[in-house]
Amino acid sequence: MLTKIIATIGPNSESPEKLLALFKAGVNIIRINFSHASYEQFIRIKKFIDQYNKDSEDKVRIMLDLQGPRIRVGIMPEGGILMHTDELYNFTYSRKPYVKEGDVIPIDNLDLCLDIKKGEVLFLCNGAIELKVEAVKNKIISARVINGGVLNSRKAINVPDTNIKKGGMTAKDLKDAAFGIKHETDFIALSFVQTASDVLRLRKMLGKKSKIKIVSKIERGIALRNIDKIISVSDVIMVARGDLGIETPIEELPIIQKNLVRHTHWHDKPVIIATQVMTSMIKNSHPTRAEISDIANAVFDGADMIMLSDETAVGDYPVEAVKVLKKVINRTEANIYKTNIIN
Repeated sequence: MLTKIIATIGPNSESPEKLLALFKAGVNIIRINFSHASYEQFIRIKKFIDQYNKDSEDKVRIMLDLQGPRIRVGIMPEGGILMHTDELYNFTYSRKPYVKEGDVIPIDNLDLCLDIKKGEVLFLCNGAIELKVEAVKNKIISARVINGGVLNSRKAINVPDTNIKKGGMTAKDLKDAAFGIKHETDFIALSFVQTASDVLRLRKMLGKKSKIKIVSKIERGIALRNIDKIISVSDVIMVARGDLGIETPIEELPIIQKNLVRHTHWHDKPVIIATQVMTSMIKNSHPTRAEISDIANAVFDGADMIMLSDETAVGDYPVEAVKVLKKVINRTEANIYKTNIIN
């Protein structure tokens, strides 16, 4: 099997029994997501992997995935607020909760008001709510609703057209990356990459002799403008379809995915396809036919790795999801190379 499988580890998959079952099912790389994970969890899992690698011909690698500079709204009323089309809302950095109608909506990023400009868009709630900026004055962003919806506490904000000048690694990311270096992780995944300089900052931190590979996650629309330089200084590219599908028109996502795979290979670098690979298997023991086709098409396009996220971290069928993924990869590769030998 040429296409490798990455599995994200979480509450439903971190026990030694589940980890061993995942390895035997075909997992090649374990991902620890530091948006949620703890240092104790990483050490515990890496210790198990190191012991497994000593006793097995198959070698499992580990990836530390940095949280990155995610921007979120603050505390909203219970049940959220209903944002209607054409209504004007104000946003600013604040730790105070939104209490009553007319309040400024709090956000957790101090500098967004310095970076965002009139005419640029804000997406809330994974793209369900869209607003267009009409003015930025006195650290307050005024934006009018284009597509409305219910806004709840701590929902993510995406700004696809905005260059976040203090993007790249946060203070938490720097601390987590230093931890990963100390504990000899195999990969560090860099979230919300915007430019090559974001990658080079981590590269400098690793040092020239480091064997740790940098995975640049392409999930910002603005990264596509700088993609050649980003790929050239990265070791691996991840097509992170979750946020990328918010920051670019949804109908463009399949085309962007194919172009990124082709472009990354042109630079002779490997590429990962990630996010919503088999979302239905979070709660169901079988995937949809569309998900199977999506996996096969990723293999046909030349994906070097395919990553499972919630399917293995919090899903009810983590091992079954890996088995299905391996089966589809094997069958598709057999078709590509016109062989009846399936490993």
